[in-house]
Amino acid sequence: MSKFNLPLVAEGLTAYAIERQNGYERHQPEGTPTWQEQRRFWTDAVLQGMARLDGLTPDPRLMERFDLELEQARGCYFTVPSAPQTQRDTIRELRRFAAALEAAGDDRRRQVNVVRELLEDMSLQPHWWSGSGSELDRACDEADRALAHMTAQMPIRFTRILLGGDAGPHWASGFVSGSVTDAEAVKQTAVYLEAVRNYPEITDWPALCTVYVGRDLSSALGTVDASGFDLEIMNRSGDRFLREEGVRCIASSELRIPAGEHVHILKVEPGKAPELVAVPNTLDAYQAEVGGNIEVLELDGGVCLICNEAGKLLGLPVNRQVGSDIIAGTFLIAGDADGAFCSLAEADAAHYAEVFALSTPI
Repeated sequence: MSKFNLPLVAEGLTAYAIERQNGYERHQPEGTPTWQEQRRFWTDAVLQGMARLDGLTPDPRLMERFDLELEQARGCYFTVPSAPQTQRDTIRELRRFAAALEAAGDDRRRQVNVVRELLEDMSLQPHWWSGSGSELDRACDEADRALAHMTAQMPIRFTRILLGGDAGPHWASGFVSGSVTDAEAVKQTAVYLEAVRNYPEITDWPALCTVYVGRDLSSALGTVDASGFDLEIMNRSGDRFLREEGVRCIASSELRIPAGEHVHILKVEPGKAPELVAVPNTLDAYQAEVGGNIEVLELDGGVCLICNEAGKLLGLPVNRQVGSDIIAGTFLIAGDADGAFCSLAEADAAHYAEVFALSTPI
């Protein structure tokens, strides 16, 4: 039924990869594959997936030609863009592929997500491919909707947390995994930690926690906690996800959550100037800021540095030099009162903001 035009798709995606290789490139986060490697992965996954949906054995010669043409084009000063019709036809085939994956049943969301990521990459191309306009926009929207539809049919449980209210203090919402219905559990969620970090002056948070399940189940029996991939799809869709067929509310609770003590400390991220932030004075909050278990280094005069104890092993980005050591990943500068973390004195905050303004040793 599908019968994808594999030679056309291979030609179009090869031309696209060459144009991006020899032209404008997106910022690449530290520790992730290059965009060239990512586009090769997307192309290979799409061509193999299309072939298998058509009942064919994937043809390795298509990727061999992809690699050869990219190598031959490497270093060229000028690249002739692919014809607009080729671009439109390639995008239409990608739309057909995503629709066919959704219709095929089973959990094929990872494959659909490959298509979504590839289309998103195209939409960020400042010239040619993004000029396909409504065709590309429609393809991106359809891939996002397909992922939301498919996720709603999964036997998962999750909670929508809404902080604030009509009378304030602030609206903040998001989806979290599992059933979260008590104040202490809410305090451990990324939604709450981000809200209190952004609004440290608020000491009392109204919260509405609504538990949902997928697959139109009537209870949480037979469900599993939503995965990180599930939550990524849900949070990208936002509250529209709750209107998907198959999503059902099974419980709701209203809470008031007194915010814990906050401390004002310096946050130092790789490549950025130090920033004075307010965070809850809890181990979980410090671990969230540095991305893992913490290590504490004593500085001068009742000040300490909090960093990820495995930052170098994890390959986190190089940040600042401190004495003879190099700190990898985000770190914090906090006050130290007899072994307990506390807010920085104003003078200490100003001093260390200046010390770490540049990557200089102390």
